[in-house]
Amino acid sequence: MNSYISTSWKEELERLIQGKSLVFLLADSNLPDSYSRDIIKVCNMETKTHLFKIKGGEEIKTHHHLILIYNELDRVGADRESVCICLGGGTISDLGGFAASTYKRGIDLVILPTTVVGMVDAAIGGKNGINVQSKVGILKNQIGTFYQPKLTGIDLKWLGSLPTDEVKSGWGEMLKHALLTGGPHLEQFKNAEPNLASLTPLIIDSGNIKEGIVRRDVKEKGERAILNLGHTIGHAIESLDLDSSHGSKSKHGIAIAWGIVFTLEVSVMKMGFNDALAKELIKWIVDIIGSREEIWGSDAVWFKMCKDKKNTNGNVKDVLLRNPGDADWGFTWEREEFTILWEQFRERYELTSF
Repeated sequence: MNSYISTSWKEELERLIQGKSLVFLLADSNLPDSYSRDIIKVCNMETKTHLFKIKGGEEIKTHHHLILIYNELDRVGADRESVCICLGGGTISDLGGFAASTYKRGIDLVILPTTVVGMVDAAIGGKNGINVQSKVGILKNQIGTFYQPKLTGIDLKWLGSLPTDEVKSGWGEMLKHALLTGGPHLEQFKNAEPNLASLTPLIIDSGNIKEGIVRRDVKEKGERAILNLGHTIGHAIESLDLDSSHGSKSKHGIAIAWGIVFTLEVSVMKMGFNDALAKELIKWIVDIIGSREEIWGSDAVWFKMCKDKKNTNGNVKDVLLRNPGDADWGFTWEREEFTILWEQFRERYELTSF
């Protein structure tokens, strides 16, 4: 793994683009123009730079948008000595990273995340990809590569334009890292409010937690699987919401937080996680993320779980906790048991029913 996090992104970027034939800047069109101008100012001192804007969001992680990027790279004369910079949130780095990893068999990649989710999770570790629109709906991240960026540049001022729901989504991913680490970091995180003023001092630490795990297991052959905490359920919820023609679409981190709530309940039964602590953590989480008016039924959730990319030999895999800081990534679900537990969970937290 050769990527690294840097808060001195300007100096590092200047070094990385020296001798490059072209800088292709893929930027989220939702961002203030000043963000991309800052990047272009740095890059233009070294090499020709082309700006291509696309509106971020889970809806762009498609073959269609991937082809748009390939065509634009071709139109502006990108070659194997070009570099792709992704400026935006996790969907921009997922899509742009996949394009960079496959265009002409791979061009250099730099990720400059502008969301909390991006800074602590999506921009770190080399996973990228697109969703599949199948006969049974959207399947998340089914096509992708492991492709490490040369640099993940962090500039906390880029968080200034984030709406509240995006900050809270980032809190959900930071929650995952806090539970996987436990100890003083978890206690510090529990005292933080889900706002930028409170979370900003913890962002670099949270990102470093993920990078440390990834460095020990780049291709997810073992320990890295713990980073899926809350994601088996969370991705199912997110995919079902995307499929739906009604109701709200879950932000990624909020869906993951709901997955963690369920995980904590199951961990008490399956892993001996302390019941009183689990109840305390669950109340804390639900108080922050708020109620869900509707929770999908067990059949729908199970079907999405069966399509999860980390499954093997038809087994639905999940991550549970023995204690904060002690995760088990080898748990396998049986459908009947999941159905019972999920429907009980649904009764406790759902305000209405599908």
